[in-house]
Amino acid sequence: MLRTLFSIGFRPFFLAAGWLAAAWVLIWVTFLLRGSPSLGSLHPILWHGHEMVFGLAAAVIAGFLLTAVQNWTGLTSTTPASLGVLFATWVLARLGFLFPDAIPLWLTSIADLAFFPLLAGMMARVLWRARNRNNYLLVPLLLAFAVLNLAIHLDLHGVRPGIGIPALHLTVYLVTLLLVFMGGRVIPFFTERRLPDLGVRRWPVLDWATLLVTLAILPGYLWLGRDPALAPLLLAAAALNLIRLLAWRPWGTLTVPLLWILHVSYFWIPVGFLLQGIHLLGAPVSWSIGIHALMVGAMGGLILGMMARVSLGHTGRPLEAPAVITVAFLLIVLAAAARVAMAVFPVAGWLLLLTGLLWSAAFALFALYSTPVLLAPRKT
Repeated sequence: MLRTLFSIGFRPFFLAAGWLAAAWVLIWVTFLLRGSPSLGSLHPILWHGHEMVFGLAAAVIAGFLLTAVQNWTGLTSTTPASLGVLFATWVLARLGFLFPDAIPLWLTSIADLAFFPLLAGMMARVLWRARNRNNYLLVPLLLAFAVLNLAIHLDLHGVRPGIGIPALHLTVYLVTLLLVFMGGRVIPFFTERRLPDLGVRRWPVLDWATLLVTLAILPGYLWLGRDPALAPLLLAAAALNLIRLLAWRPWGTLTVPLLWILHVSYFWIPVGFLLQGIHLLGAPVSWSIGIHALMVGAMGGLILGMMARVSLGHTGRPLEAPAVITVAFLLIVLAAAARVAMAVFPVAGWLLLLTGLLWSAAFALFALYSTPVLLAPRKT
C-alpha cells in the first residue's frame, strides 16, 4: 500500500488534502463559535489563512505539479523516498499548526519553510534535465510562495509584527495567479477534448493580457495596499478574466460535471476581483468577501475539480464523475455562494456556519470516495 501511495505525487498529497480541507475548516468554525481548540499564541486569522494556503493549496500544488511534470517531460519527478520526505515535511508542519502547545513553533517553522524550496528543487531538476523551457517560470513562482511564507513566520515569531496579514493577502493573489495561469491551459483544453463541437475560443492576446494584469495586482498591492488606486487594476483583471471565461463557452458544459465545476469555479475569479475593486471604491462590501470568493469559490472549486479529474484519470478510471463527486461539486459551489452572500447579510453568523459545513461536506465526500482509489494500484 505504501509503495503505491508514494509512487507518484498526486496520491499522498491529494489524499491528505481532501481530509485536511474537510477537517481544518470544521476546526476553524468550532474555534469561531466556541473559542476552542487552542491555537496557542498563533494569530487566529493567520492560522486559518495560512493553513488554507500553505496547508491545503500547497499540498494540491505539489501533487498536481509533480504529476504533471512527468507528462510534460517524460521523466520521473520523484522517487518514493524523496516524495516521502517532502510529504513528511508537509505533515510535520500541519501537526505543528494543529497542536501549537505541544510542538515548538521553531520546529513547525523549519518544516513549513522547507516545503516550497524542496518542491521547487524537485521541479527545477526535472525541467532542467528535459530542457522544458515553457515551464521554467514555475520554479520562481514556487520560490515566491516560500518568501511569502517566511514573512508570515516572521510575524508569528514576533520578528516583524503586522507583516503576516499583507503577506497572506499577497499569497492569495499568487494562488489566484497560478489558477489563472494553469486554468487558461487546462480548462479550454479539457473542454475541447470532451466537447469538440462546442466552439471554444482562445485568443493569445487576451490570454497574455489577462495573465499580465492579474500578475500586476501583486506589485500593485505590495506598493499601494488597500488604496483606491488599486481598484482599476482589480476591475480590469475582473473584466479580462470574465471575457476569457466566456470565450470558453461555459454554458455548454453543464452536462459534464468534470467540466462545469472548472468553469463555475473560474467564474469566482472575476467575482472576487470585482468585489475587492468596488470595496476600494467605497461600496459597502468587506474586503474579506472578495478574498473568500477567490479562496472558497475559485481555489476550493478548482482544487476539488482537478483532484477528482486527476485521481480518476491517473488511476485508470473513466473520466466520468461518480454521483458522490458531482454532489461534492454542488456543495462547494453552494459554500462559495453562502460565503459571498455575507456581502448582503454581513452579521448572519449562520451563513458562516453554513459555509463551513458545506465546504467540509464537499471535501469529506471527495476524501471518502478517493481514499480507496488513491491507495489502490492503477487499474489496467
